[in-house]
Amino acid sequence: MPFLLWMQPRDHRSAARSVSTLGAVAVGVTIIFAPIAPSNGPLPPLDIGLAVATVSLVAIVSLMANLLGEANMVAWAICPLLAIGAIVAVDFLTADASISGQIFFLFPTLYGASQLPRAGAVVMTAASVVGEVIVVGAMLPLQEAATDAGYVAAALVTTAVLLIRAGERQAVLVAELERQAALDPLTGLVTRRVLDEAATSAISGAASGEGTSLILLDIDYFKSVNDRYGHPAGDEVLVALATLLVEGSRRDDVVCRMGGDEIALLLPGCSASALRRRAEQIVWDVRTHTFALSQGEHATVSVSVGLAHAPTHALDLRTLYVAADSALYEAKRSGRDRVATPKIVVPDSHR
Repeated sequence: MPFLLWMQPRDHRSAARSVSTLGAVAVGVTIIFAPIAPSNGPLPPLDIGLAVATVSLVAIVSLMANLLGEANMVAWAICPLLAIGAIVAVDFLTADASISGQIFFLFPTLYGASQLPRAGAVVMTAASVVGEVIVVGAMLPLQEAATDAGYVAAALVTTAVLLIRAGERQAVLVAELERQAALDPLTGLVTRRVLDEAATSAISGAASGEGTSLILLDIDYFKSVNDRYGHPAGDEVLVALATLLVEGSRRDDVVCRMGGDEIALLLPGCSASALRRRAEQIVWDVRTHTFALSQGEHATVSVSVGLAHAPTHALDLRTLYVAADSALYEAKRSGRDRVATPKIVVPDSHR
């Protein structure tokens, strides 16, 4: 249901803190200033009791929504609107249409504009304005009611618009920062953080099925490429290599630039035998590929590859990395432009 989605906070924990803060401020201000506020006479005990009961009901329902967290979508959708209804009810029960009663319509607007998606913020602001109009329209002369409603509505709408825009700009900025943190700016490959998350998830199911494979590779004598053609050309080789690896990957594979010229490939659902064939194919593809450089020259490079498979060579992410890294070292020590596998195999009894 769209309405329920509109009324769900972007961050339930932050929304719970906001609800608690706004509720505490409202109750605190009321307790401090209600005894000294001007009054048209003593309030009937029944009205006082109803006002207290109304506020208590909203507080209890809000507390339940906070305790239930994200699970109770209905409570999160209804509680903010109940709060506006409670403000209207308390203003009527206390016969208070003064600024001290009207000011509390700002609180639901603040909550909606700071915590909800745009549609939810609009709903909360509109409901607050309607509540304001009901209170002043029923208790004040027409001219005074229109003036108060106009001023308060303008303040509520302006506050909501500014907060919504600020929140959306912040959301765009956060999304861009997260994107930048997830992607290597040179090659467009994912970063180590993304690879670690994907590997952790994949390895959790490595004991069944085909397992999870990891390939670590780097360019042989990459420094000589930079020395001969220049660092910009070295960057071009890295970009072309990244493209070559991504084009040869499956949809679920993760290709990551670890740093420098080292690249990792995570292959979920890849058996140890298929891993070896895949690694040999990568070495062949790179060896036979001609890397065109912008200055009109062409470079030929090769890669050394170390591979590891879970659960054959490792049972967790750390040891999978260690196994693949030791295999990569062995490939370099053995002459480069080749594939090497770890020497250690996990016994069947430990898998």
